[in-house]
Amino acid sequence: MRLLTLVALTIGILPVASAGNVLPVVTDVSVKTAGDTIRITYDIDDPDGDTMRVLLRFAGADGGVDGPVVGISGDIGDGVLSGTARVITIDRSVATGLPEPFIPRLLAHDGTGLGGEMIAVASTGGPDFLVDKYETTNEQYAAFVRSDGYEFRDFWLVDDGTLEIVATGWNYAGKFRWLAPRFWDPSVEPPWSTDPYSGLASTPVLGASWFEAYAYCKWAGRRLPSSGEWLEATGLNVSPYSWGDDRTSGEEPPEFTLANVRFGYKGYSFGGFTSDGSEHTAPVGSHSPIGDSPLGIVDPMGNAWEWCNDVVAVIDYGTFSCATRPLRGGSWATAMPELDDAVKDLCPLYRTETIGFRCFR
Repeated sequence: MRLLTLVALTIGILPVASAGNVLPVVTDVSVKTAGDTIRITYDIDDPDGDTMRVLLRFAGADGGVDGPVVGISGDIGDGVLSGTARVITIDRSVATGLPEPFIPRLLAHDGTGLGGEMIAVASTGGPDFLVDKYETTNEQYAAFVRSDGYEFRDFWLVDDGTLEIVATGWNYAGKFRWLAPRFWDPSVEPPWSTDPYSGLASTPVLGASWFEAYAYCKWAGRRLPSSGEWLEATGLNVSPYSWGDDRTSGEEPPEFTLANVRFGYKGYSFGGFTSDGSEHTAPVGSHSPIGDSPLGIVDPMGNAWEWCNDVVAVIDYGTFSCATRPLRGGSWATAMPELDDAVKDLCPLYRTETIGFRCFR
């Protein structure tokens, strides 16, 4: 019998007051091998009493690999409840693909993430759905990073039928060594503090590719919206602006409070700052309720471009092809006149200082 060294068996806990959810925690993990049997025991606790999904990944000398698809049983996968001495058993005589030596890593996921308040939309064009009231913030996204969301392939598989190669995002994340959004440093606390464009817990996460947004939403038990759903939720399917038909509603800087955009028309110049005085992004909710959609969706225009799920077109770049995805709503760098047509599509690998996202369900 030999004892395997165990590291990095963690779940990050990052409470968000509006979320009403606490992430599960894995503790007291031990691994023992006897003959062809590997026995992993662990304690797991979810204060909310949610049913959890437990994922297992193995880190070896050549990097991480997913757990075996055969020869594994016990308290793994869906349906795991809080408790002590949970057991995972691996039969090495039939399991394949295990690195040698290997280090197991566990992640417990309750399917609710740390998303905030959601608003119900009675859709006229399809099934009803829910939409996050606010754009996803740095604080919320950090929970995904801290819970090893970048290490578990399951969240990155685009299995909604929009990609032929479902592991495209996972492959690119590994190729480009993504560990967090573009401007973050995961080695410091808080990791978003190094972002010069969105450096507060309550400002929108920026610098996340479409693949990262997709993975976060999947981890949080949510999804990215179609363009039609986004337009319906924000009221932009019936009005040119979330607040109505008048671009400014008679407001001028520095009293302009409808959205966080560049106020650049009618001769106005507001230094190098956005319409509300922010240098870049503003905390979510800064323009509520005056800039809200009729349903109460906050910051649908300005602050951060928001990824949607549609495949717009496939562009051949020579060395690779890219199925572009749409962005809606504009950002802190969008000039006010550009809100008249605040839509564009980009390669899902783009990770810029103006792009964020919002989850739907």
